[in-house]
Amino acid sequence: MSEQTRKFKDFTSVTSVQSSDYIVLMNSSGKAEKVSLATLKSALGVVTYDTVIDGVFIATHRTADNYPVLYRPVDWPAQQSAGQVATGVLVCDGDKQLLIAPTESASKLYWGSVSGEGGGFKTGDYLTAKTDYAGKTNTAKILASNSYKNDGDTYAPGFCNAYSRMNANNQGLPAGSWWLPSLGEMWLMLANFNKINYALGKITGATLLQRDSYWSSTESSAGIAWVLLLNDGFQGNLSKTSYQRRVRPVSAFQKALTL
Repeated sequence: MSEQTRKFKDFTSVTSVQSSDYIVLMNSSGKAEKVSLATLKSALGVVTYDTVIDGVFIATHRTADNYPVLYRPVDWPAQQSAGQVATGVLVCDGDKQLLIAPTESASKLYWGSVSGEGGGFKTGDYLTAKTDYAGKTNTAKILASNSYKNDGDTYAPGFCNAYSRMNANNQGLPAGSWWLPSLGEMWLMLANFNKINYALGKITGATLLQRDSYWSSTESSAGIAWVLLLNDGFQGNLSKTSYQRRVRPVSAFQKALTL
């Protein structure tokens, strides 16, 4: 066994790679040289996912002054280590913006306790339902309706309304700032699924979006509401009282609010 072969026994497994690390390459003169990964990436024109995730940001309300600011996902870990708390993941898609909560309901929920009129956007038409972006208005009307005004946070609209995301100074987006997304807002989440999960993966304690069915605040009829499967885009309408589905609150990128 050669000396070179024996030296491989001293190598350790690589579990992470930093841009300051290097590899050994042979130059045109036959001499071995160390080349940093950052230099190699630049020379090869390598595009990493961090450079193609435009339109998705991690939002926070700064602990120093409670001002809402955005960070690119690659820059978030340093802010988090410094004590900042992520309010959510902001998606900018065309003229639409949506703030996705870092977590969702721990278990699947029913939409409502009874079959009744919620008072928000309602249509039984597949294509028309996708045009609804009024999740905030929908949720407010549902919770004020005679049918659902007594439903608590164990049902989809009430859970979203009760959701809170605050920083160390008790500032941020408290209960009442979040809503059950409309079907159009759910489609924004599906269209940016991988980007959103990439950003959520940077947030300590966050829950990734699942390739599963989620409730929307868009109603189909008195007893039925629309759902969207964040896997293949299946859009269906289900009984509000017979089926339990995942629930992810959403909000808007806005000034910090005080309880």
